[in-house]
Amino acid sequence: MFNCRIFQIIFSIVIYGVAVSAIAATPIKVKLYWPEDLDDKGKQVPISGQISKIFSYFEHEAGLKFELAVLPWKRAQIEVQQGKGILYGFSKTSERLGLYRFSQPVTTLHIWAVSYGAANANLAETKDLEGKIVASGVGVTHGLEYENDRNNVFTVQEDYGSSRDRFKRLFTKRSDVILIPAIQALSREQLSIFVNGTLVPGFNDPELSDKHFEISVKPLFYDTIHFASGKGRYDEVIDRIDKAIQKGTKNGSLPKLYQ
Repeated sequence: MFNCRIFQIIFSIVIYGVAVSAIAATPIKVKLYWPEDLDDKGKQVPISGQISKIFSYFEHEAGLKFELAVLPWKRAQIEVQQGKGILYGFSKTSERLGLYRFSQPVTTLHIWAVSYGAANANLAETKDLEGKIVASGVGVTHGLEYENDRNNVFTVQEDYGSSRDRFKRLFTKRSDVILIPAIQALSREQLSIFVNGTLVPGFNDPELSDKHFEISVKPLFYDTIHFASGKGRYDEVIDRIDKAIQKGTKNGSLPKLYQ
């Protein structure tokens, strides 16, 4: 009888341990907001294979299961602030720091200026944007320095248009500059080859076929990219993401995903 009782206790402990392990292994489901990016036909541009691998990394390493939600970026920010999910690809601003909890930096973007014509051909510093019009999507920012300079050094015109439309605005002189983020350190020549040899031809627009766009001498801004949640929302999720960032940065697996 005594041995039977010990067996029951041991069996209960084992079963409890298995149950706890199963609970711990269950991924946390969370809605992950991604910015709307429409092509010329009004359809969402598919997420790249690289971004999919990055999301898979965090699902695996942080024990998460993402439910992807595509919305206009401004609306996505409002929903996250209300506690409906988290964001990826979020930049810090003074205002946002009071509204959102940011993860540790996932990567740093190099922000280049793209322009058209000799007048804007050799932009090299932020001060070179003085008096110019920067075309941007609604709710898009490029970090604290960018926010400090907008409306002081340059003017930002936000719209819901496509990337193709913004390139057209450059040669029609309705704006002066488009800012393009690059995940890794590229040379001016490499980015020019990408923009003029791949990106613009990919629009398949006759009006753009003979146009050559200029790339700034160097990046004008540097912007850290984060996951973010509303203040006091999804703290456990951001904690897990931070640990995954620390681990991936230390062993080198995370930087490899951004190459």
